[in-house]
Amino acid sequence: MVKVCHLTSVHSRFDARIFSKECKSLVEANYDVSLIVADGEGDESVDNIKIYDVGSELGRINRITKTTKKIRKLASKLNCDIYHFHDPELIFLGLKLKRHGKKVIFDMHENVPADIEEKAYINPVLRKIYSFCYRKLEIYAVKKFDGIVSTRESINERLKGYNSNIVLVTNFPIVDKNIEKERNHSPNICFAGAVVPNWQHKEIITSMENIDNIKYELAGPVDDVYLDELKDLKAWNKVNYYGKLPFSQVKEIYKKGTIGVAIYVYCKNMDGKIGNLANTKLFEYMNWKIPIICTDFSLWKRIVVDELQCGICVNPYDVNAISNAINYLLENQDIAMQMGENGRKAVLSTYNWDTQAQKLVMLYHKITNN
Repeated sequence: MVKVCHLTSVHSRFDARIFSKECKSLVEANYDVSLIVADGEGDESVDNIKIYDVGSELGRINRITKTTKKIRKLASKLNCDIYHFHDPELIFLGLKLKRHGKKVIFDMHENVPADIEEKAYINPVLRKIYSFCYRKLEIYAVKKFDGIVSTRESINERLKGYNSNIVLVTNFPIVDKNIEKERNHSPNICFAGAVVPNWQHKEIITSMENIDNIKYELAGPVDDVYLDELKDLKAWNKVNYYGKLPFSQVKEIYKKGTIGVAIYVYCKNMDGKIGNLANTKLFEYMNWKIPIICTDFSLWKRIVVDELQCGICVNPYDVNAISNAINYLLENQDIAMQMGENGRKAVLSTYNWDTQAQKLVMLYHKITNN
């Protein structure tokens, strides 16, 4: 049996993409799967996946230096056939494993060069320098690795000339074959995920000021400073904030969801006004028959409005447009319900993890047999 090891210094052991989707799919394809993490929660075996913990370190520098060194030692000790890493800071480890004759896959969750250019804590001049240097390192490494897995077409387009084994594996959801959608007589907007400024929560809450009998069901981790800013908004009394919830409880919110919001700012990491499919939010709403209000990225608009008719796209900075979209869906319940049905049908047929797992396993088979 081929031994596979996934490596992460940043993500949690039960990360949805790494553990629940990729590792489990590889187990089902008869691979012997291990996962090295750095969260300080100890070793365990779950669903035939052996989880090894190298312990957590405080601070970004310690994580990049000390944690990476620990992961390298443990990875070498496990002596697997294929190593699949998920964080840019593990590139040098991946190159070292490659020099030792191992098969190596780099899983690119983000467009890192673009992401660096938008890091507010880095000096603006240094951002461009760091982004340029990382881009050069990335190209060098991509040429060496046996496979590249990415979450967005823009990454594939940028790097396809450097590696023939680059595969788009998007974060489509693991579909609930049977859902128990509850008829909710109290209209609401729902969102579960990182409560950060880029998701335009201020604009969403402000858009609710003149809408009666509406609630914003909001769940996810948030910075205390940003939370205080949200609480100062006039319509905060219409928000039910639950904090960070396990996905089992998020499902309870989706069961009663009236409208799902995915309103993200235009930025380089979203390919400007094009957008990408790296985030699962659209498809989670579709899975639960929830009509969507989302940013009018050209890619999202093509799917949500032109192809599926499962929601409304808006300018993310236009509070009036957001408010009008909410009112339209509340006042046209038959249309909203049909949008939900359209989304659910599309997820069952196309936008689901099973379609992506097939591509991942095919890449593994190709690499194993080379």
